[in-house]
Amino acid sequence: MSTVPNFAGNFLGNAAPYVSNFPAVGSPWGTLVKPGGRVAAYVRSTGAQDGEDHFAASGLLLATINEGLKRCRSGQNDIVYVLPGHTETYSTTGAAWANLVAGAQILGCGVPGATNAPTINLTHTGASLALNVANVTLAGFNIVGGVAAATASIVITGAGCTLAGNFLNFGGFALGANSPIAVTGAATCSIVGNNIVADSTATMIAITGAASTDFLVLNNIARQKQATSGGSFSTTANTSGISGHYAGNFYKTATTGTGGAGVIVLGAATITTVGNHENYGGEETAAQSLIVTGA
Repeated sequence: MSTVPNFAGNFLGNAAPYVSNFPAVGSPWGTLVKPGGRVAAYVRSTGAQDGEDHFAASGLLLATINEGLKRCRSGQNDIVYVLPGHTETYSTTGAAWANLVAGAQILGCGVPGATNAPTINLTHTGASLALNVANVTLAGFNIVGGVAAATASIVITGAGCTLAGNFLNFGGFALGANSPIAVTGAATCSIVGNNIVADSTATMIAITGAASTDFLVLNNIARQKQATSGGSFSTTANTSGISGHYAGNFYKTATTGTGGAGVIVLGAATITTVGNHENYGGEETAAQSLIVTGA
C-alpha cells in the first residue's frame, strides 16, 4: 500500500494534508471531494480490470478524459477520477478538452512520476492542455512534452484554476524560446507542488497577462536542463497589473548556463506587486541570480 499521497490524496494510501486554499471533504477513496461535487466519471484507457466489477457496473468507466468531462456539471466541482494505467496522447494542434466546464476537478489516482500514474503525452508542437474556464483543478498526472519546439503545453486563462501535484516533464526535447507553462490572464491561479523539468531557452512558467492577479506559485521543484538559457524558473513580465507570490520553490539551473535572465524575473512594473519568499536553489553562478528586476 502506498503511503505517498499525491495532491488529492492517494486512494491506496494516506489522505493529503489539509491545505487552506483547497477546502474539501474526504471520500471513501481517500481523495478530496470538494463540497457540492460528485464523481462524474472514472477514466482508464485500458477499461475495467479483473476484480473491478463496481466500475463496470456503474456505467461511469470511460476511455478518455474528454468523455468524462462531458458528464460534469458546470460550476459544481464535479470530479473525473483518472485511474492508474491510463494513458492519452494528443498529437494534433489545439486544446485537448472541448468538454471542459467550470469547476471540473480532473484528479489522477496515483503517484506522479510512477510508471503507472495517469499519463498525458503531448506529441505535437501545438497540442496543449488549456485550463480556460474558471476553477478547474488538474492534479496527480504525469504530463510529458514529447516534441521539439513545442509552444505552451499548459495554458491557464481561467480564474481560480489550480495545477497541483503533477510531474511535468518537458525536458526530453529542446523547446527553443517557448515556455511550457503559460499564465496569460488568469486571476488567482495556483501552481502548487509540481515537479517540473524543462529544456528551454525561455522560462518554465511565464506569467504575462495583465489580468494575472494574486497568483500563487508555491512549493514546486523545478530543473532547467538548457545550458544556454538564462536558467530561469519563473518569470513575471513587465506588465502593469500583475500581482502574486512565488514562495517555497526549489530550482536547479543548468550549471554551465549563462544565467543572464536570472531565476525569477520581475519587471519594473511588478517589483512592488509580486512577492518572493524563501525560494531556494543550488550550484548557480553569480549571474544566475534569484531575482532580476526592471527587465
